[in-house]
Amino acid sequence: MPVEIARLDDNGRLYLPASIRKKLRSKEFYIEERNGEIILVPIRKRIEKYWGIFKGEDLTAEEIDKIVEEETEKLLRDEL
Repeated sequence: MPVEIARLDDNGRLYLPASIRKKLRSKEFYIEERNGEIILVPIRKRIEKYWGIFKGEDLTAEEIDKIVEEETEKLLRDEL
């Protein structure tokens, strides 16, 4: 696996190489620090498991919104 270099600008913003951004397809990340290393976890990956979950279900938009809201709250509680 080739090594990529990410750089911080003078304002502390981290720039990821385009090749990495294209693979991850995410603009938001959970940031973890472990033993002096920074771990970026794409947020999108954590919610992808819900994609298509309501396929074939006879639910209203309001019912789907309520279920998504409840599941999001559960995920956030587990993350904190």
